Amino acid sequence: MAAWFPTSFEDACKRNAGRRKLHMRKRETRADRIVRMLASKDFAVAAELRKTPYGLLNRASEAFEVSKTTASRDFALVRSIHRQFLRMFGRSFDSKRDKVVWDWHWAHYGFMTPESRQAGYKKPVGQFPFDTRKQETDECYGGFDRSSWQNIDPFSHVSPLELLRTYNRVLKMRDRHRKKFIKDFVRQHLTSMLRQ
Repeated sequence: MAAWFPTSFEDACKRNAGRRKLHMRKRETRADRIVRMLASKDFAVAAELRKTPYGLLNRASEAFEVSKTTASRDFALVRSIHRQFLRMFGRSFDSKRDKVVWDWHWAHYGFMTPESRQAGYKKPVGQFPFDTRKQETDECYGGFDRSSWQNIDPFSHVSPLELLRTYNRVLKMRDRHRKKFIKDFVRQHLTSMLRQ
């Protein structure tokens, strides 16, 4: 098959526009696969699956109807998303309340979380390259790290059960301190009364 060479500037522009459109469509379908992987129970429950996709490549490639190398690249991107999210927010990615948002041409992505919305950021924070071959830099994080969100809402990461347990511990500690204070107070006054 012979190579095709454009004969005019208009043909070259049309070919370039077609290639850009094709690559944008491929990135969009890949983004859809990534979102489905992030929302799957396997990744939400098992932390060891985030380290290595051993044993899952065949199932993932059959489920998404892609090759094993594409599935491997998708797993690598999902692992880097989890790593980047942990570095930026100091907690694990939760697909129910956190979102991965792509820009209009599907080349970069960022995160939208309850913490970022409470801090007043209506757009996604961070700008990470969608291509796994490109290296991420500190500029991708936009100056944010886990300490950027600590003072927003200290109880947003805690489950209601943990809050109840903490509240019970605080009540027990208060009762112990109160009893100790009363004992010390009575002991001091008794010794002072006995001396007189």
